[in-house]
Amino acid sequence: MNPVADLALTVDVEWAHPTVLADILQLIESRGLRATFFCTHPDVEVPGHERALHPNLRRAGNTTVPPDVLRAAASDDVAFYRAAVAAAQAWCPEARGVRAHSLISDSDLFPIYSDAGLHYDSSYLLPLASGLAPVWRGSGIVEIPIYYMDHWDVREQATGFSIDGLGLERPGLKVVSFHPNLVYLNAATERDYLEARPHYHDPMWLTAHRNSGPGVRTLFLSLLDRLAGRETPLLGDVDAVWRAEHGGRHLSLMPR
Repeated sequence: MNPVADLALTVDVEWAHPTVLADILQLIESRGLRATFFCTHPDVEVPGHERALHPNLRRAGNTTVPPDVLRAAASDDVAFYRAAVAAAQAWCPEARGVRAHSLISDSDLFPIYSDAGLHYDSSYLLPLASGLAPVWRGSGIVEIPIYYMDHWDVREQATGFSIDGLGLERPGLKVVSFHPNLVYLNAATERDYLEARPHYHDPMWLTAHRNSGPGVRTLFLSLLDRLAGRETPLLGDVDAVWRAEHGGRHLSLMPR
């Protein structure tokens, strides 16, 4: 099986409570699957899976970059980006991939990612698009686009939270991204998401307010059951296979 042509599970941890993170991890592992976890904070332990970086590149509310660095970088985006990536890398030093919080992308980020030893970025959302594949972004970074994201679905109401709405029969790479809090809550609307945000670290509140109808959790469970027992590639696998097939990490070696 060629991992690049397959479906890859990813999780944007989003500062989830340990109970909430343990829930999504158990759902994945109980079906013999693997996923790439984009980590927002220390002590995200997911042995057997891949950890990648999920740095917060928003200055407002940023609690990972030291205050003195934030002040010093007030008018220097590149310095701020470097500090945010370094802070994320401190708790996830083995990471080879990155997905910026809020899917922020900036051409200045790619040399920073490369300098940090990262190989791939996965911050471009091209929802439900056919024929997706990794592409070079420059600075030695491969972009692995996102096919589906649960928060996008909550906002756009695109799939009816039905697995048929995912279009899994479409050709190309399908990287799917889920958030532990949205899965735990079984969020179905933007209102569900906004009302839950102040309670993200209160699993009892989230349990008590879990949606009983179709939502992110019911879709996630349907997807996991469809995938159960098959080899879901990690994004590091996707990157490695694509590089092997396309001449390594240098843009100058891209095939014509």
